[in-house]
Amino acid sequence: MLFLAVLIAGFKWNEWKFMLWTITAFTLGHSLTLAITVLNGPIIESKWVEFLIPLTIFSAALSNLIWKRRQAGAAASITTFFGLIHGMGFAGYLSALLPAKSELWQPLLFFNLGVEAGQLIFASLLLALLFITRSASKSAVRIAQISLSVVGLVISLFLAITNWFS
Repeated sequence: MLFLAVLIAGFKWNEWKFMLWTITAFTLGHSLTLAITVLNGPIIESKWVEFLIPLTIFSAALSNLIWKRRQAGAAASITTFFGLIHGMGFAGYLSALLPAKSELWQPLLFFNLGVEAGQLIFASLLLALLFITRSASKSAVRIAQISLSVVGLVISLFLAITNWFS
């Protein structure tokens, strides 16, 4: 959810189509590796996945603070790649919940739908909060976006360091 929050924080109101496309790219990426990893086993050792996920959050937060304008194709491609990494993390959680011998397609489908529903609810609430903030002032939205990016930067750096040394 932190990645999604940081991702959303990087967009301006007039970029809503670009934001939807980018979130969809993330969804496609993590859905793909979630399915592949659950059905075929880990692609990358879980230690690396747990280290790489915070780095994706760090990268997204840093890009929010550095770049004022993104290229749509590049951002969607990078976000899809980040989604691939997050999907492997989701697969680790799902695999731990599955019985040893079961039909995997149904739990996989419902888990993925649950993750997507949770992300949609979270994104909608965050966007509503940013919209309410926007009605107060446009500068308040920018302050909230920068603050969210800085918080994402700090938390992800802490997680990456913690996961690297554990």
